[in-house]
Amino acid sequence: MSTLWFEPVGRGRHHVTLRYGVDDMRFTTTYWYDDVDFDGLEQRYGAGMLRVVEFHLLAFEANKAASLAPTAIDPGPYADLVTEAFWKLWSTIFHHVWGVWRYENGLPEYRLPRPLLHAAGEGAGAPAVPNRELASERRGPRSGGHASVPPPINPVTVGDGTDRLLVLCGGGKDSLVSMRLLERAGIPYDTFVYSHSVYGSASFQHALIDELVERCAPQHRHRGWVLDDAMDSPLSAVYPELGIERVVAAETVSSYWTALPVALQHGCTEVALGVTRSTDEHNLVWELTGERINYLWGMSSAAEVLLHDYVRSNLFSNLRMFHLLRPVYDLNVFSALQRELDAVPATHSCARQKPWCGRCAKCIYVWMHYVAWLPAETVSQCFTANLFDLPENRSMLRKMLGLEGYKPTDCVGTVSEARLAFAMCRANGVGGVIADEIDAGGFVEEAPATLARYAAVETPGPTFPPRLARELSGPLAGQAAITESYARDVLSLESLP
Repeated sequence: MSTLWFEPVGRGRHHVTLRYGVDDMRFTTTYWYDDVDFDGLEQRYGAGMLRVVEFHLLAFEANKAASLAPTAIDPGPYADLVTEAFWKLWSTIFHHVWGVWRYENGLPEYRLPRPLLHAAGEGAGAPAVPNRELASERRGPRSGGHASVPPPINPVTVGDGTDRLLVLCGGGKDSLVSMRLLERAGIPYDTFVYSHSVYGSASFQHALIDELVERCAPQHRHRGWVLDDAMDSPLSAVYPELGIERVVAAETVSSYWTALPVALQHGCTEVALGVTRSTDEHNLVWELTGERINYLWGMSSAAEVLLHDYVRSNLFSNLRMFHLLRPVYDLNVFSALQRELDAVPATHSCARQKPWCGRCAKCIYVWMHYVAWLPAETVSQCFTANLFDLPENRSMLRKMLGLEGYKPTDCVGTVSEARLAFAMCRANGVGGVIADEIDAGGFVEEAPATLARYAAVETPGPTFPPRLARELSGPLAGQAAITESYARDVLSLESLP
């Protein structure tokens, strides 16, 4: 038997420390903010609500420790906050986001073990698992987890009733297009950027993102720093008996919670991430279970609605958490970059070696689309090599194009979009040792159908703020027309329907 346990959240004026573990394995994540005052938030929203917020920050960091397949969960001093609504949210996100993890580790039946639930407002009750007493002994100074502070009964409101938009900026193409889209529509916004220790030096990460943000015009910039020791833990080497190859984290989902204190501090009623509809496509169908496994499920439309509805029903009644680029697929984002050539060289998206490693699926995917949609001189300012000339990229490219295995488990778009981009690269005269062996003729033939589906603008969905939908629908539709026209021209599709 192994137990995932929570410690009380430690808090300073500008940071929170989140401690959790599995049995004797202890992990810590700390969020630091440049302009969030937790003491002020406690005065504004009350100790009970701040405790609820801290619990959610902790829970969505601690879920990565469930990669160790615990057989029990001890929420410790937060047992009263594990409500039916929370459990549905947390367990559903784990089941889908960790689908690839279950597939890779041969755990088709694994589910998070359900702790004893308590109704909101009743306070802590019976221990969830036998070691609850141990969790209680871990309480630290200035803990936000003391069970004597009851949670609020009803959700509260953020800000003064004025709509204010906070855009999370990770420094990639989606962030750039999101910010410029808002600026051209005359919609003011703030940005929130954060570094993460798993990606290396915090100062280097912030410098990279600053280079992009300085080319845009947010009203205010807010910063965060995430220090996390779980993702760097050598668990597979130290505990080979666990049989777990890697720890998985739902960073996109947790990033919304990371941004929540910023939204509360500055009265932002809308929290947006630049995510497109391309994240809805699954990577594979698990024959053993019949499941569609989507590595990017945490960015999907389903996850977006689930998170948004939970927050509004249980925490903050006027807060929208949504994906700004949800009406479009990646095609329209890459096409829109044609208007942003001055800023494209400041983008970066690689999770292995920033700004680009050139040898991961994400780098191949972005480079291939940059070659397809942008001038060669712009591409050369971002990437110094032809990624089609690197033999080590062969298998990833073929998987991305649907020619072998399943779509790589990385932040890449749909197979159809990748095939279109590949065909456009070849039409632009760009090949290489891993590209010349692939016949793009079939990709060209399917291009009209691909454009009809993936260049079109879809309805934004229920989470999208109506005020933004009214202002952005026209520009998005205009960009869609440009996307289809440009691709047809590159591929000489005049004779095709």
